[in-house]
Amino acid sequence: MEVLVLVKAAPVMTSSLDETMCVAGVRIDGGRNEWVRLHPVPFRDLTDTSRFVKYQRIEVTCIRHNTDRRPETWTPIHGSIVPHETITTTRQWAARRPYIELLGETTMCDLLARNKNGSGPGVPSLAAVRPVNPPAVVMASREGEQLKRWKAWADAALATPSLFDDPERPKPPFEVVPWRFRYHYRCAAPSCPGHKQTIVDWEVVALWRHVRSTQGWEEAVRKKFEDELWTGRDSLLFVGNMEQYPNSFLVLGVFWPPVGVVQGALAL
Repeated sequence: MEVLVLVKAAPVMTSSLDETMCVAGVRIDGGRNEWVRLHPVPFRDLTDTSRFVKYQRIEVTCIRHNTDRRPETWTPIHGSIVPHETITTTRQWAARRPYIELLGETTMCDLLARNKNGSGPGVPSLAAVRPVNPPAVVMASREGEQLKRWKAWADAALATPSLFDDPERPKPPFEVVPWRFRYHYRCAAPSCPGHKQTIVDWEVVALWRHVRSTQGWEEAVRKKFEDELWTGRDSLLFVGNMEQYPNSFLVLGVFWPPVGVVQGALAL
């Protein structure tokens, strides 16, 4: 399949000592314009020629996940990812906007209602949601027992070489992030009670790593995720749920083109 990558979630370490990440985007081959989730993707184990960035078109060979019932989920075959061109932000994101418009939008309240009985055919697990106001960022340290468990997995993984490890190019140890970043917002549903969702976008983790040693780093995170991504922007959220908990949704990323009508946007 051909996929335009929209989301790269922060890598996680599993209890089976696998380091994986979730990638989501829009499938564009064969006249399709639909959500697709690639999972698991061992991103740090990919070769340099297979690595990709957000808004890059990739070709990838996939099979259906053997247990995941979410209709958008596919398992990529290791070594099959071929990156192609990256869609740029020129002309007010004119080339990116049509892909998102074709996916459409929904409200978070409607998405939760559709998932109340679990995942399965016809039940969306990925969507674009537009908050009625810019979301507020809330940061909190993670629970001690959770951190202890994750660090134990990371230490065990370090002592257990992966089949994909290159002994001549050892990768840095997996770092457990001790903070949880959440968005609080209301969707456009008339009676929306508000939503509180963890942000798993790789970019929030990368920003935290960049500013964590500075005094008042929390304000740097707020400036980016409360102000820069929303002020003067026609922004919306990309959200997705968890396989084990279909009614628990996460913020996978933010689409933040500048406000304004774009003339002559590229046709797909």
